[in-house]
Amino acid sequence: MATVVSAEDYPLDFSASYIGEIEQGLTTARPDGWCRLRADEEAAYARFRLVAAWRVEMPKSLRHPLIDHVVVGVDATFPLSDPVVVALQGVANDAPYWPHIEPGGTMCLSRYRFSSPPATRILSILQDALTVLDMPENERDAEHRREFLAYWSQLGKPAGSPYLCLLGGAPHSRDIVYHRDSQRTLLAEDTKQLGTWLSRMGKPTSGPATTTRLIWLDQPLLPAQFPQVGRDVIAMAGGGVLDPHVRPGSMLPVVLGCDIDGVAVYACVEIEGIGAKEAAKGFRPSRPRPPSLVASTFQCKPVTRRVVQRADYAWVHGRGKNAEIEVLRQKKVTVVGCGALGGYLARALAQAGVGSLLLIDSDDLAASNVGRHVLGMESVGVSKAVALARRLGADFPHAVSVEPWTGGIEFAKPDQIEELGACDLIITAGINLAGELALDRYRKGMGAAPPLVWTWIEEFAAAGHAVSLFAGAYMSDAHDDDGQFVMRLTSQWPADAHAVEAGCAVAYQPYSAADMMGTINCAHRLALDVLLGKQQGNVVRSWLGDRDMTTAKGGTLDGVFDRSFCEITRDWCAS
Repeated sequence: MATVVSAEDYPLDFSASYIGEIEQGLTTARPDGWCRLRADEEAAYARFRLVAAWRVEMPKSLRHPLIDHVVVGVDATFPLSDPVVVALQGVANDAPYWPHIEPGGTMCLSRYRFSSPPATRILSILQDALTVLDMPENERDAEHRREFLAYWSQLGKPAGSPYLCLLGGAPHSRDIVYHRDSQRTLLAEDTKQLGTWLSRMGKPTSGPATTTRLIWLDQPLLPAQFPQVGRDVIAMAGGGVLDPHVRPGSMLPVVLGCDIDGVAVYACVEIEGIGAKEAAKGFRPSRPRPPSLVASTFQCKPVTRRVVQRADYAWVHGRGKNAEIEVLRQKKVTVVGCGALGGYLARALAQAGVGSLLLIDSDDLAASNVGRHVLGMESVGVSKAVALARRLGADFPHAVSVEPWTGGIEFAKPDQIEELGACDLIITAGINLAGELALDRYRKGMGAAPPLVWTWIEEFAAAGHAVSLFAGAYMSDAHDDDGQFVMRLTSQWPADAHAVEAGCAVAYQPYSAADMMGTINCAHRLALDVLLGKQQGNVVRSWLGDRDMTTAKGGTLDGVFDRSFCEITRDWCAS
């Protein structure tokens, strides 16, 4: 239930120190054109929670036909909030649609620095209001078209679940498909796209998809042109076009698309017709009511406008403004090692827009992994590669592919090695020495080996590394006689610094997910730089963690480890 706000809840108070300055400014700019809000007007403006408000007269020559005054006021947090301008006459039943007047009567106007003098802010926002209310028709139309989605949302009806649009930006009308359940409505180009999404989200479907229509508009609609009843939508689609899609007893979501400043935008309008039982009356099951007659029942009922959220690739990864996304979408990356480091890194790559991921790991997730793994308890006992692929598929159903490969990399078969060679980048994330040496062998046998990012974390996550290796450079080149990285940043850890797991005498270091994030970010940026061609040579990027912790636990620091919590870049150094 909505909270009722009365004038008693927010009584006007003109005792604040800035009041005199504001009123002096109003007197200078608009002599005899303003007054404090009258007591008999307070109730009408109580819902705006103003603690001081002024009625300001508007010029008689104003283009808005109904507004002769506005109210400008401030709330209890002013000057650390914006002044509010209210034009209630602009939302009267007979008022024309006007840009920047919201359904409640407030005006959406420019914002000014909180540090600006109070009087300057009040006078400036009043001037903005005057400019808006005096807009000529051509400017009003242009503003309404530019803000089409905002006005569609304001004048529409909220939905209980989101409407997600997977459509590409092709600027033409066409038949599309949709799926609706209690969680969302999905609007897709075809059954294949829709089926992929639903399958990855754990909602496989059977049978034909439900069809509807995308109507591509030459330009965005003005609010006065928004469809009101079914016949308006049917006319926009064209005679008979919607007939195959209407179904008795069912709401039909029709999508409207248009271009605004080079970006495809979408809205949805739902129409409804005859009920299923009523449609069956007088018709045999073998010869049901003809589609044209069903469609005719959709003519007179009011329509419902719905807000649509774009969920296609380009929009999810940059709202259509990321020039790099189409490059990343075409890339395939293999992540070898889906533990704590590899799990977060795989997710980061999916979030960045990398189209295809091949995830390789031989282990199942253990409960002890969950504290610093991207996966949770629901995946314990499941292959890390399989569970991670399933999770990323559900979270990023628009991805080109997310595939798991269970088994140790050192046991790869010839066809699997060939698949590795076809990738754009291989990432090793905290794998063992046997796996590293196996990958070296595979890459040496490839005609044109893909670049590799070699990343891992030192003891206690005190430091971490991400190394880019291009053709001719291998991980073993930087191993010492003990198989350790020659450019390590910590060494000589005392034996008692490690914890030992009960029952199996396995030594480990109890660090948190937060301790890993510097290395993950380091590796993430390097991987993207390689994929985008920004990094084309061998390089070592290292994360310097907690220097004091390292010395406190008895570890020895390399000379370059001279500060904490930062990233450094070093030249590749082979042993």
